[in-house]
Amino acid sequence: MSRTESHENRSRHLDRAGWLLWGVTFVLLFALSATLPALYLPLLDLLHGRGEDLNLPDAWITSVSLLGLVLLFCLYTISKQREVLFMRRALEREERGREDTGARLSEISALFQLSTTLHLNLKLDFVLEIIVRRVVFTMRAQQASIMLHDADTRELVTQAAYGLEAELSRGARERVGEGIAGWVASRREGVLLGQVAPNRELGRHYKVDRAITSAVSLPLAVGERVIGVLNVNRINHPEPFDAHDLEVLQAFGQHIAAVIEHAQALERLGTRAKQLEADNEKLSDLNRMKDVFLSTASHELKTPLSSVIAYAELLDDNDGRLTRDQSREFVARLRGEAMRLLGLIDDILDLSRLESGKLALKPRVIGLAEVVRGAIETSRPMAERHGVAFESELDDKLPELQLDEVKIRQVVVNLLVNAVKFSPRGSAVKIRVRADGPFARLEVVDRGPGVPAEQATQIFELFGQGAGEAGGPHGGLGIGLHLVKRLTELHGGHVGLVSRLGEGSTFWARLPMRPADAADAGELPKAA
Repeated sequence: MSRTESHENRSRHLDRAGWLLWGVTFVLLFALSATLPALYLPLLDLLHGRGEDLNLPDAWITSVSLLGLVLLFCLYTISKQREVLFMRRALEREERGREDTGARLSEISALFQLSTTLHLNLKLDFVLEIIVRRVVFTMRAQQASIMLHDADTRELVTQAAYGLEAELSRGARERVGEGIAGWVASRREGVLLGQVAPNRELGRHYKVDRAITSAVSLPLAVGERVIGVLNVNRINHPEPFDAHDLEVLQAFGQHIAAVIEHAQALERLGTRAKQLEADNEKLSDLNRMKDVFLSTASHELKTPLSSVIAYAELLDDNDGRLTRDQSREFVARLRGEAMRLLGLIDDILDLSRLESGKLALKPRVIGLAEVVRGAIETSRPMAERHGVAFESELDDKLPELQLDEVKIRQVVVNLLVNAVKFSPRGSAVKIRVRADGPFARLEVVDRGPGVPAEQATQIFELFGQGAGEAGGPHGGLGIGLHLVKRLTELHGGHVGLVSRLGEGSTFWARLPMRPADAADAGELPKAA
Protein backbone atom coordinates (compact mmCIF):
# COMPACT_ATOMS: atom_id res chain seq x y z
CA MET A 1 0.00 0.00 0.00
CA SER A 2 1.39 3.43 -1.00
CA ARG A 3 1.93 6.33 1.36
CA THR A 4 -0.87 8.31 -0.32
CA GLU A 5 -3.39 5.48 0.10
CA SER A 6 -2.37 5.10 3.75
CA HIS A 7 -2.98 8.84 4.33
CA GLU A 8 -6.41 8.63 2.68
CA ASN A 9 -7.48 5.57 4.71
CA ARG A 10 -6.36 7.18 7.95
CA SER A 11 -8.19 10.40 7.03
CA ARG A 12 -11.42 8.52 6.28
CA HIS A 13 -11.11 6.61 9.59
CA LEU A 14 -10.66 9.87 11.51
CA ASP A 15 -13.68 11.38 9.73
CA ARG A 16 -15.88 8.44 10.62
CA ALA A 17 -14.69 8.42 14.23
CA GLY A 18 -15.23 12.18 14.56
CA TRP A 19 -18.76 12.13 13.16
CA LEU A 20 -19.61 9.05 15.27
CA LEU A 21 -18.44 10.84 18.43
CA TRP A 22 -20.46 13.95 17.58
CA GLY A 23 -23.46 11.76 16.74
CA VAL A 24 -23.34 10.07 20.16
CA THR A 25 -23.00 13.50 21.81
CA PHE A 26 -26.00 14.85 19.91
CA VAL A 27 -28.08 11.79 20.84
CA LEU A 28 -27.19 12.25 24.52
CA LEU A 29 -28.05 15.93 24.39
CA PHE A 30 -31.41 15.28 22.74
CA ALA A 31 -32.12 12.45 25.21
CA LEU A 32 -31.29 14.72 28.13
CA SER A 33 -33.40 17.52 26.64
CA ALA A 34 -36.32 15.12 26.20
CA THR A 35 -35.87 13.49 29.61
CA LEU A 36 -35.97 16.74 31.58
CA PRO A 37 -39.43 17.81 30.32
CA ALA A 38 -40.67 14.22 30.64
CA LEU A 39 -39.77 14.28 34.33
CA TYR A 40 -40.62 17.92 34.87
CA LEU A 41 -44.19 17.90 33.47
CA PRO A 42 -45.53 15.01 35.65
CA LEU A 43 -44.07 16.80 38.62
CA LEU A 44 -46.00 19.91 37.63
CA ASP A 45 -49.22 17.91 37.32
CA LEU A 46 -48.68 16.39 40.76
CA LEU A 47 -48.09 19.75 42.37
CA HIS A 48 -51.11 21.22 40.61
CA GLY A 49 -53.29 18.38 41.95
CA ARG A 50 -52.31 19.35 45.46
CA GLY A 51 -53.61 22.83 44.83
CA GLU A 52 -50.28 24.55 44.35
CA ASP A 53 -50.40 27.37 41.82
CA LEU A 54 -47.86 26.74 39.02
CA ASN A 55 -47.60 28.47 35.67
CA LEU A 56 -47.72 25.59 33.08
CA PRO A 57 -47.27 27.72 29.96
CA ASP A 58 -44.04 29.05 31.38
CA ALA A 59 -42.86 25.52 31.96
CA TRP A 60 -43.64 24.53 28.40
CA ILE A 61 -41.88 27.59 27.06
CA THR A 62 -38.85 26.74 29.18
CA SER A 63 -38.77 23.16 27.86
CA VAL A 64 -39.15 24.23 24.24
CA SER A 65 -36.48 26.90 24.68
CA LEU A 66 -34.13 24.32 26.11
CA LEU A 67 -34.72 22.02 23.15
CA GLY A 68 -34.19 24.94 20.76
CA LEU A 69 -30.90 25.86 22.40
CA VAL A 70 -29.75 22.27 22.19
CA LEU A 71 -30.68 22.19 18.49
CA LEU A 72 -28.86 25.45 17.77
CA PHE A 73 -25.85 24.17 19.65
CA CYS A 74 -25.86 21.00 17.55
CA LEU A 75 -26.13 22.96 14.29
CA TYR A 76 -23.35 25.33 15.31
CA THR A 77 -21.17 22.41 16.35
CA ILE A 78 -21.81 20.66 13.00
CA SER A 79 -20.83 23.85 11.15
CA LYS A 80 -17.58 24.22 13.08
CA GLN A 81 -16.88 20.53 12.71
CA ARG A 82 -17.12 20.90 8.92
CA GLU A 83 -14.71 23.85 8.99
CA VAL A 84 -12.28 21.89 11.13
CA LEU A 85 -12.64 18.95 8.74
CA PHE A 86 -11.89 21.10 5.72
CA MET A 87 -8.90 22.71 7.44
CA ARG A 88 -7.57 19.33 8.48
CA ARG A 89 -7.90 17.98 4.95
CA ALA A 90 -6.13 21.06 3.53
CA LEU A 91 -3.32 20.61 6.05
CA GLU A 92 -3.12 16.92 5.17
CA ARG A 93 -2.92 17.72 1.45
CA GLU A 94 -0.20 20.29 2.10
CA GLU A 95 1.69 17.86 4.29
CA ARG A 96 1.37 15.11 1.70
CA GLY A 97 2.56 17.53 -0.98
CA ARG A 98 5.60 18.47 1.07
CA GLU A 99 6.38 14.87 1.86
CA ASP A 100 5.97 13.94 -1.81
CA THR A 101 8.17 16.85 -2.89
CA GLY A 102 10.82 15.96 -0.35
CA ALA A 103 10.70 12.31 -1.40
CA ARG A 104 11.05 13.16 -5.10
CA LEU A 105 13.88 15.62 -4.53
CA SER A 106 15.60 13.08 -2.30
CA GLU A 107 15.23 10.57 -5.12
CA ILE A 108 16.77 12.98 -7.65
CA SER A 109 19.53 13.96 -5.25
CA ALA A 110 20.34 10.30 -4.65
CA LEU A 111 20.42 9.72 -8.40
CA PHE A 112 22.84 12.56 -9.06
CA GLN A 113 24.86 11.71 -5.98
CA LEU A 114 25.24 8.21 -7.36
CA SER A 115 26.33 9.51 -10.74
CA THR A 116 28.87 11.81 -9.10
CA THR A 117 30.16 9.08 -6.82
CA LEU A 118 30.58 6.59 -9.65
CA HIS A 119 31.97 9.31 -12.00
CA LEU A 120 29.52 8.42 -14.73
CA ASN A 121 30.33 10.24 -17.97
CA LEU A 122 26.95 11.94 -18.34
CA LYS A 123 26.93 14.64 -20.98
CA LEU A 124 26.16 18.16 -19.78
CA ASP A 125 23.11 18.53 -22.06
CA PHE A 126 21.72 15.23 -20.78
CA VAL A 127 22.21 16.25 -17.13
CA LEU A 128 20.54 19.63 -17.65
CA GLU A 129 17.60 18.04 -19.49
CA ILE A 130 17.03 15.60 -16.60
CA ILE A 131 17.12 18.43 -14.07
CA VAL A 132 14.57 20.72 -15.75
CA ARG A 133 12.17 17.87 -16.53
CA ARG A 134 12.23 16.46 -13.00
CA VAL A 135 11.96 19.90 -11.37
CA VAL A 136 8.84 20.70 -13.43
CA PHE A 137 7.24 17.38 -12.45
CA THR A 138 8.29 17.50 -8.81
CA MET A 139 7.35 21.10 -8.07
CA ARG A 140 4.06 20.88 -9.99
CA ALA A 141 5.35 23.69 -12.16
CA GLN A 142 4.68 24.41 -15.83
CA GLN A 143 8.12 25.55 -16.96
CA ALA A 144 11.77 25.43 -15.83
CA SER A 145 15.05 26.56 -17.35
CA ILE A 146 18.75 26.56 -16.46
CA MET A 147 21.04 29.41 -17.47
CA LEU A 148 24.80 28.80 -17.26
CA HIS A 149 27.40 31.50 -16.78
CA ASP A 150 29.80 32.20 -19.66
CA ALA A 151 32.96 33.57 -18.08
CA ASP A 152 34.23 35.01 -21.39
CA THR A 153 31.19 37.18 -22.13
CA ARG A 154 29.96 37.52 -18.51
CA GLU A 155 26.53 36.43 -19.73
CA LEU A 156 23.97 33.89 -18.54
CA VAL A 157 22.96 31.66 -21.46
CA THR A 158 19.92 29.36 -21.35
CA GLN A 159 21.24 25.83 -21.93
CA ALA A 160 18.09 23.82 -21.11
CA ALA A 161 14.36 24.56 -20.89
CA TYR A 162 11.26 22.40 -20.51
CA GLY A 163 7.53 22.94 -20.26
CA LEU A 164 5.11 25.65 -21.40
CA GLU A 165 6.67 28.65 -23.16
CA ALA A 166 10.02 26.82 -23.15
CA GLU A 167 10.69 28.14 -26.66
CA LEU A 168 10.71 31.67 -25.22
CA SER A 169 13.59 30.73 -22.93
CA ARG A 170 15.86 28.72 -25.24
CA GLY A 171 18.89 30.71 -26.30
CA ALA A 172 18.04 33.65 -24.03
CA ARG A 173 20.97 35.70 -22.77
CA GLU A 174 21.28 38.08 -19.85
CA ARG A 175 24.33 39.86 -18.54
CA VAL A 176 25.18 39.39 -14.88
CA GLY A 177 23.45 42.16 -12.95
CA GLU A 178 20.78 42.70 -15.62
CA GLY A 179 17.33 41.13 -15.55
CA ILE A 180 15.96 38.90 -12.82
CA ALA A 181 18.41 36.04 -13.51
CA GLY A 182 21.31 38.50 -13.67
CA TRP A 183 20.18 40.08 -10.39
CA VAL A 184 20.02 36.64 -8.72
CA ALA A 185 23.49 35.71 -10.05
CA SER A 186 25.09 38.97 -8.90
CA ARG A 187 23.45 38.88 -5.44
CA ARG A 188 23.91 35.09 -5.06
CA GLU A 189 20.51 34.78 -3.39
CA GLY A 190 17.22 33.20 -4.45
CA VAL A 191 14.06 35.18 -5.03
CA LEU A 192 10.37 34.22 -4.79
CA LEU A 193 8.17 36.04 -7.30
CA GLY A 194 4.41 36.40 -7.30
CA GLN A 195 2.00 38.40 -9.46
CA VAL A 196 4.10 41.50 -8.77
CA ALA A 197 7.81 42.01 -8.20
CA PRO A 198 8.92 41.87 -4.55
CA ASN A 199 10.86 45.13 -4.74
CA ARG A 200 11.35 48.17 -6.93
CA GLU A 201 14.74 47.04 -8.20
CA LEU A 202 13.29 43.84 -9.66
CA GLY A 203 10.09 45.56 -10.76
CA ARG A 204 11.68 47.10 -13.87
CA HIS A 205 12.62 43.59 -15.08
CA TYR A 206 9.28 41.95 -14.27
CA LYS A 207 7.29 40.74 -17.31
CA VAL A 208 3.68 41.51 -16.46
CA ASP A 209 2.49 40.45 -19.94
CA ARG A 210 3.24 36.78 -19.28
CA ALA A 211 0.82 34.48 -17.46
CA ILE A 212 3.32 33.54 -14.74
CA THR A 213 1.41 33.38 -11.47
CA SER A 214 4.42 32.38 -9.35
CA ALA A 215 8.13 31.84 -9.93
CA VAL A 216 11.33 30.92 -8.15
CA SER A 217 14.76 32.02 -9.38
CA LEU A 218 17.83 30.89 -7.48
CA PRO A 219 21.60 30.80 -8.07
CA LEU A 220 23.53 27.60 -8.71
CA ALA A 221 26.76 28.15 -6.83
CA VAL A 222 29.82 26.09 -6.01
CA GLY A 223 31.40 27.76 -3.02
CA GLU A 224 31.45 31.48 -3.76
CA ARG A 225 31.35 31.00 -7.54
CA VAL A 226 28.00 31.18 -9.35
CA ILE A 227 27.90 28.82 -12.33
CA GLY A 228 24.28 29.43 -13.33
CA VAL A 229 20.68 30.21 -12.39
CA LEU A 230 17.66 27.88 -12.05
CA ASN A 231 14.27 29.38 -12.97
CA VAL A 232 10.99 27.58 -12.10
CA ASN A 233 7.60 29.04 -13.14
CA ARG A 234 3.99 28.24 -12.44
CA ILE A 235 1.82 29.48 -15.30
CA ASN A 236 -1.93 30.00 -14.76
CA HIS A 237 -1.69 27.90 -11.60
CA PRO A 238 -3.96 28.55 -8.58
CA GLU A 239 -1.33 27.69 -5.95
CA PRO A 240 1.70 30.01 -5.72
CA PHE A 241 5.11 28.92 -4.56
CA ASP A 242 5.78 29.53 -0.88
CA ALA A 243 8.84 29.95 1.32
CA HIS A 244 9.01 26.20 1.87
CA ASP A 245 9.28 25.56 -1.90
CA LEU A 246 12.07 28.12 -2.13
CA GLU A 247 13.89 26.45 0.77
CA VAL A 248 13.58 22.99 -0.81
CA LEU A 249 14.82 24.25 -4.21
CA GLN A 250 17.76 26.05 -2.58
CA ALA A 251 18.84 22.82 -0.90
CA PHE A 252 18.44 20.97 -4.18
CA GLY A 253 20.26 23.73 -6.09
CA GLN A 254 23.37 23.36 -3.94
CA HIS A 255 23.66 19.74 -5.00
CA ILE A 256 22.89 20.08 -8.71
CA ALA A 257 25.42 22.90 -8.97
CA ALA A 258 28.14 20.41 -8.07
CA VAL A 259 26.71 17.89 -10.53
CA ILE A 260 26.64 20.49 -13.34
CA GLU A 261 30.21 21.54 -12.60
CA HIS A 262 31.26 17.89 -12.69
CA ALA A 263 29.55 17.44 -16.07
CA GLN A 264 31.20 20.63 -17.38
CA ALA A 265 34.60 19.39 -16.27
CA LEU A 266 34.00 16.05 -18.01
CA GLU A 267 32.92 17.87 -21.17
CA ARG A 268 36.03 20.06 -21.13
CA LEU A 269 38.21 17.01 -20.57
CA GLY A 270 36.47 15.19 -23.42
CA THR A 271 36.95 18.13 -25.77
CA ARG A 272 40.58 18.45 -24.75
CA ALA A 273 41.11 14.71 -25.17
CA LYS A 274 39.66 14.83 -28.69
CA GLN A 275 41.84 17.81 -29.53
CA LEU A 276 44.91 16.05 -28.20
CA GLU A 277 43.98 12.94 -30.15
CA ALA A 278 43.61 14.98 -33.35
CA ASP A 279 46.92 16.76 -32.67
CA ASN A 280 48.60 13.44 -31.99
CA GLU A 281 47.24 12.01 -35.23
CA LYS A 282 48.42 15.09 -37.09
CA LEU A 283 51.88 14.79 -35.53
CA SER A 284 51.98 11.13 -36.51
CA ASP A 285 51.13 12.05 -40.10
CA LEU A 286 53.76 14.78 -40.09
CA ASN A 287 56.30 12.39 -38.66
CA ARG A 288 55.46 9.83 -41.34
CA MET A 289 55.70 12.49 -44.06
CA LYS A 290 59.00 13.67 -42.58
CA ASP A 291 60.42 10.16 -42.86
CA VAL A 292 59.21 9.85 -46.45
CA PHE A 293 60.54 13.32 -47.23
CA LEU A 294 63.95 12.64 -45.73
CA SER A 295 64.19 9.34 -47.56
CA THR A 296 63.17 10.92 -50.85
CA ALA A 297 65.30 14.03 -50.31
CA SER A 298 68.36 11.94 -49.64
CA HIS A 299 67.78 10.08 -52.91
CA GLU A 300 66.96 13.22 -54.91
CA LEU A 301 69.99 15.07 -53.56
CA LYS A 302 72.28 12.09 -53.92
CA THR A 303 71.46 11.55 -57.61
CA PRO A 304 72.73 14.93 -58.93
CA LEU A 305 75.65 14.83 -56.50
CA SER A 306 76.64 11.43 -57.84
CA SER A 307 76.45 12.79 -61.38
CA VAL A 308 78.51 15.85 -60.45
CA ILE A 309 81.15 13.66 -58.83
CA ALA A 310 81.18 11.25 -61.77
CA TYR A 311 81.58 13.96 -64.40
CA ALA A 312 84.23 15.73 -62.30
CA GLU A 313 86.21 12.47 -61.97
CA LEU A 314 85.78 11.80 -65.69
CA LEU A 315 87.15 15.23 -66.55
CA ASP A 316 90.01 14.79 -64.10
CA ASP A 317 90.93 11.29 -65.32
CA ASN A 318 90.83 12.32 -68.99
CA ASP A 319 92.48 15.69 -68.67
CA GLY A 320 94.18 16.52 -72.00
CA ARG A 321 92.67 13.54 -73.84
CA LEU A 322 89.13 14.92 -74.38
CA THR A 323 88.26 17.00 -77.38
CA ARG A 324 86.96 20.50 -76.89
CA ASP A 325 83.41 19.45 -77.78
CA GLN A 326 83.54 16.51 -75.34
CA SER A 327 84.81 18.74 -72.56
CA ARG A 328 82.01 21.25 -73.22
CA GLU A 329 79.43 18.49 -73.19
CA PHE A 330 80.67 17.08 -69.88
CA VAL A 331 80.90 20.56 -68.34
CA ALA A 332 77.35 21.33 -69.53
CA ARG A 333 76.04 18.11 -68.00
CA LEU A 334 77.97 18.82 -64.79
CA ARG A 335 76.50 22.33 -64.71
CA GLY A 336 73.00 20.96 -65.35
CA GLU A 337 73.23 18.48 -62.46
CA ALA A 338 74.63 21.19 -60.21
CA MET A 339 71.78 23.51 -61.15
CA ARG A 340 69.31 20.70 -60.48
CA LEU A 341 70.89 20.20 -57.07
CA LEU A 342 70.76 23.94 -56.43
CA GLY A 343 67.08 23.99 -57.38
CA LEU A 344 66.29 21.21 -54.91
CA ILE A 345 68.14 23.03 -52.14
CA ASP A 346 66.34 26.29 -53.01
CA ASP A 347 62.96 24.52 -52.82
CA ILE A 348 63.80 23.12 -49.39
CA LEU A 349 65.00 26.50 -48.12
CA ASP A 350 61.95 28.29 -49.52
CA LEU A 351 59.67 25.76 -47.88
CA SER A 352 61.42 26.35 -44.56
CA ARG A 353 61.07 30.13 -44.93
CA LEU A 354 57.41 29.83 -45.90
CA GLU A 355 56.53 27.62 -42.94
CA SER A 356 58.34 29.96 -40.55
CA GLY A 357 56.81 33.11 -42.11
CA LYS A 358 60.20 34.59 -42.98
CA LEU A 359 59.96 34.59 -46.77
CA ALA A 360 59.76 38.15 -48.12
CA LEU A 361 59.17 38.92 -51.81
CA LYS A 362 61.11 41.58 -53.71
CA PRO A 363 58.86 42.61 -56.58
CA ARG A 364 59.64 44.74 -59.61
CA VAL A 365 57.69 45.67 -62.71
CA ILE A 366 58.17 42.97 -65.34
CA GLY A 367 56.18 41.14 -68.01
CA LEU A 368 54.90 37.65 -67.18
CA ALA A 369 55.74 36.40 -70.70
CA GLU A 370 59.37 37.39 -70.18
CA VAL A 371 59.55 35.44 -66.91
CA VAL A 372 57.96 32.39 -68.57
CA ARG A 373 60.50 32.42 -71.44
CA GLY A 374 63.33 32.38 -68.92
CA ALA A 375 61.71 29.45 -67.05
CA ILE A 376 61.30 27.51 -70.32
CA GLU A 377 64.99 27.89 -71.12
CA THR A 378 65.89 26.77 -67.59
CA SER A 379 63.71 23.64 -67.88
CA ARG A 380 64.57 22.78 -71.53
CA PRO A 381 67.60 20.54 -70.76
CA MET A 382 65.47 18.36 -68.48
CA ALA A 383 62.70 18.22 -71.08
CA GLU A 384 65.16 17.12 -73.75
CA ARG A 385 66.46 14.32 -71.53
CA HIS A 386 62.85 13.06 -71.13
CA GLY A 387 62.12 13.47 -74.83
CA VAL A 388 59.48 16.14 -74.25
CA ALA A 389 59.10 19.33 -76.27
CA PHE A 390 57.79 22.73 -75.19
CA GLU A 391 55.13 24.64 -77.14
CA SER A 392 54.40 28.17 -76.01
CA GLU A 393 51.62 30.69 -76.69
CA LEU A 394 52.63 33.86 -74.88
CA ASP A 395 50.67 37.11 -75.07
CA ASP A 396 53.27 39.88 -75.03
CA LYS A 397 50.57 42.56 -74.97
CA LEU A 398 49.68 41.88 -71.36
CA PRO A 399 50.43 44.74 -68.95
CA GLU A 400 53.56 44.41 -66.87
CA LEU A 401 53.03 43.20 -63.31
CA GLN A 402 54.58 43.72 -59.91
CA LEU A 403 56.37 40.38 -59.54
CA ASP A 404 59.27 38.84 -57.70
CA GLU A 405 60.98 37.56 -60.83
CA VAL A 406 62.96 34.83 -59.07
CA LYS A 407 59.96 33.38 -57.25
CA ILE A 408 57.56 33.53 -60.21
CA ARG A 409 60.21 31.86 -62.38
CA GLN A 410 60.44 29.20 -59.66
CA VAL A 411 56.64 28.77 -59.89
CA VAL A 412 56.78 28.30 -63.67
CA VAL A 413 59.79 25.98 -63.50
CA ASN A 414 58.07 23.77 -60.92
CA LEU A 415 54.95 23.55 -63.12
CA LEU A 416 57.07 22.72 -66.17
CA VAL A 417 59.16 20.13 -64.31
CA ASN A 418 55.99 18.52 -62.95
CA ALA A 419 54.47 18.39 -66.46
CA VAL A 420 57.65 16.93 -68.01
CA LYS A 421 57.94 14.20 -65.36
CA PHE A 422 54.44 12.92 -66.07
CA SER A 423 54.42 13.37 -69.86
CA PRO A 424 55.11 10.40 -72.13
CA ARG A 425 58.24 10.49 -74.29
CA GLY A 426 57.67 12.17 -77.63
CA SER A 427 54.78 14.35 -76.38
CA ALA A 428 54.68 18.11 -75.95
CA VAL A 429 53.98 20.37 -72.97
CA LYS A 430 52.06 23.51 -73.86
CA ILE A 431 52.61 26.79 -72.01
CA ARG A 432 50.08 29.56 -72.46
CA VAL A 433 49.97 33.10 -71.05
CA ARG A 434 46.83 35.11 -71.68
CA ALA A 435 44.45 37.62 -70.15
CA ASP A 436 41.63 36.32 -67.94
CA GLY A 437 39.56 39.30 -66.88
CA PRO A 438 41.57 41.32 -64.33
CA PHE A 439 44.11 38.49 -64.11
CA ALA A 440 47.04 37.24 -66.14
CA ARG A 441 46.55 33.48 -66.55
CA LEU A 442 49.38 30.99 -66.91
CA GLU A 443 48.50 27.45 -68.10
CA VAL A 444 50.74 24.38 -68.36
CA VAL A 445 49.12 21.52 -70.28
CA ASP A 446 50.54 17.98 -70.35
CA ARG A 447 49.45 14.67 -71.85
CA GLY A 448 50.16 12.61 -68.75
CA PRO A 449 47.96 10.03 -67.00
CA GLY A 450 45.82 12.68 -65.29
CA VAL A 451 44.98 13.20 -61.63
CA PRO A 452 42.23 11.18 -59.85
CA ALA A 453 39.36 13.30 -58.54
CA GLU A 454 40.01 12.26 -54.93
CA GLN A 455 43.58 13.64 -55.17
CA ALA A 456 42.80 16.81 -57.10
CA THR A 457 41.60 18.70 -53.99
CA GLN A 458 44.86 18.12 -52.08
CA ILE A 459 47.49 17.96 -54.76
CA PHE A 460 48.69 21.52 -53.98
CA GLU A 461 49.07 20.75 -50.27
CA LEU A 462 52.39 19.84 -48.69
CA PHE A 463 53.21 16.29 -49.84
CA GLY A 464 49.76 16.30 -51.44
CA GLN A 465 51.16 14.69 -54.58
CA GLY A 466 53.28 12.37 -52.44
CA ALA A 467 56.99 12.49 -52.13
CA GLY A 468 57.14 9.12 -53.80
CA GLU A 469 59.43 6.28 -52.99
CA ALA A 470 63.12 6.67 -53.49
CA GLY A 471 63.91 5.68 -57.02
CA GLY A 472 60.25 5.82 -58.08
CA PRO A 473 59.28 6.39 -61.69
CA HIS A 474 58.72 10.15 -61.29
CA GLY A 475 60.79 11.07 -58.23
CA GLY A 476 60.54 14.52 -56.68
CA LEU A 477 60.32 15.82 -53.14
CA GLY A 478 56.55 16.33 -53.13
CA ILE A 479 56.86 20.04 -52.31
CA GLY A 480 57.00 21.61 -55.78
CA LEU A 481 53.26 22.15 -56.27
CA HIS A 482 52.90 23.33 -52.67
CA LEU A 483 55.52 26.00 -53.38
CA VAL A 484 53.63 26.94 -56.56
CA LYS A 485 50.47 27.51 -54.52
CA ARG A 486 52.10 29.42 -51.67
CA LEU A 487 54.26 31.68 -53.85
CA THR A 488 51.33 32.47 -56.16
CA GLU A 489 49.13 33.35 -53.18
CA LEU A 490 51.85 35.65 -51.84
CA HIS A 491 51.50 37.59 -55.12
CA GLY A 492 47.73 37.89 -54.59
CA GLY A 493 46.87 35.10 -57.03
CA HIS A 494 45.60 31.55 -56.87
CA VAL A 495 46.11 28.20 -58.58
CA GLY A 496 43.97 25.34 -59.83
CA LEU A 497 43.83 22.12 -61.83
CA VAL A 498 41.66 20.67 -64.60
CA SER A 499 42.32 16.99 -65.28
CA ARG A 500 40.84 13.95 -67.01
CA LEU A 501 42.21 10.47 -66.37
CA GLY A 502 44.09 9.23 -69.39
CA GLU A 503 43.88 12.59 -71.20
CA GLY A 504 46.32 14.77 -69.27
CA SER A 505 46.12 17.74 -66.92
CA THR A 506 46.07 21.52 -67.09
CA PHE A 507 47.69 23.32 -64.15
CA TRP A 508 46.94 27.03 -64.04
CA ALA A 509 47.91 30.07 -62.01
CA ARG A 510 46.24 33.47 -62.07
CA LEU A 511 48.05 36.65 -61.04
CA PRO A 512 46.27 39.99 -60.60
CA MET A 513 47.24 42.57 -63.22
CA ARG A 514 46.95 45.34 -60.63
CA PRO A 515 47.84 43.91 -57.20
CA ALA A 516 46.42 45.81 -54.22
CA ASP A 517 48.61 48.78 -53.24
CA ALA A 518 51.11 47.78 -55.93
CA ALA A 519 51.93 51.38 -56.75
CA ASP A 520 52.91 52.16 -53.17
CA ALA A 521 54.36 48.81 -52.17
CA GLY A 522 58.09 48.63 -52.17
CA GLU A 523 57.97 45.01 -51.01
CA LEU A 524 55.19 42.42 -50.93
CA PRO A 525 54.24 41.10 -47.49
CA LYS A 526 55.98 38.21 -45.83
CA ALA A 527 54.48 34.77 -45.80
CA ALA A 528 51.75 34.36 -43.26
